[in-house]
Order: sequence, then structure tokens, then C-alpha cells
Amino acid sequence: MSKRSNMLASVVRALVAPVLPECPPECGMVSITEVEVSDDCLYATVFLSALKEPEKAIAFFEHHRRHLQRKMSTVERKQLPILRFRIDPRTERGSRIEKLLS
Repeated sequence: MSKRSNMLASVVRALVAPVLPECPPECGMVSITEVEVSDDCLYATVFLSALKEPEKAIAFFEHHRRHLQRKMSTVERKQLPILRFRIDPRTERGSRIEKLLS
């Protein structure tokens, strides 16, 4: 990832993080595990981890995407990345391995 992408990823994380506590309680603890910005800076993918219902957490953030996208307009760039939200697959893999080991 380039220096520019890294900086943009930090900005995206800072804009999305304050919304985490608003996530529905049935999702359990929700956190941002990583933010990836595409090389062309067209997309910023926010990877989330949720203890209980990750699909509801993703739905919550998708519902608020437009609001978060508008908040990004404070960033002085010609083109802002489109926000995408995904469940971090590493979290699910870790849970599966933990179950297998038990």
C-alpha cells in the first residue's frame, strides 16, 4: 500500500470509528480490524469484526454508508473513495480453528 493509501485508510478509520458504539447491541462488540484502500484510491474497504451477529453489523454500516460518505467530504481530495464494508474473514477462520481444537 502506498503512503497516500495508508494516510487515506487512517482517515477512513477515524471517520468510521465513532459510529461503532451505535451498532445494535445484538451484534456484541464490533471493531474495525483493517481498512484497505485500493491502489487507485477508488475504494476503501472497512473490515469489521463482530462477536455475535456480524451480518447485522454489516447491514448497520451499509445503512449508514451514505452518511459516512458525506462525512468524508471534509477530506480535501479531488476524488473520495467509495466505502465498502466487509466481515473480516480472519476472524471467522480463527473461530473455526478454535472450535476444532476444543
